[in-house]
Amino acid sequence: MHRTVIQLTLDHSPLCDTAPMDATMPEQQVIADDYRITAEDVILSAELHSSLVVCLYDEVEQDGALLHLRLAAPGHSRDPNLTDNTLSSDLALLDRALRELAAASPRAQHWQAKLVAQTEDQASARARCDGLQSFISAFLQDARIKVVSSVAHVESTVSVRFRPAMGQLRTQTGPLS
Repeated sequence: MHRTVIQLTLDHSPLCDTAPMDATMPEQQVIADDYRITAEDVILSAELHSSLVVCLYDEVEQDGALLHLRLAAPGHSRDPNLTDNTLSSDLALLDRALRELAAASPRAQHWQAKLVAQTEDQASARARCDGLQSFISAFLQDARIKVVSSVAHVESTVSVRFRPAMGQLRTQTGPLS
């Protein structure tokens, strides 16, 4: 009689890293008119000043990106009309980032987006912000990316920290400690 013995050893490593965002992790700052794409478990951050971030992540894969777009040229945030230059430069940056993200993560099929903006507390500045958020949301939906949240803040200080691997977004307003 032949007997096969199989010995199993339990691996006590976690199935996925669920460390909170305040745990020490590498952090990459994203300035206005730029973006970062990552396949690593890192924090992508931005300080918003009349600008908008688009946080992209896949529901299943770890890849993601943070795009930091200007709402207006410095000093022109109160003009409610979105100029062709603003729209075309934001759209070109978004399109380039989406192509690079798709190439970096070909298996990702469940893309989601979270939008966070900071604008002045003035009617025409808020109208400009709402218009750009609506435009970006429609563009993302056309690209089959589900927009799960879109928020605008009027506080003068807005800091965003995004962990694409977990889809976690933390926004801090007011004085930073």
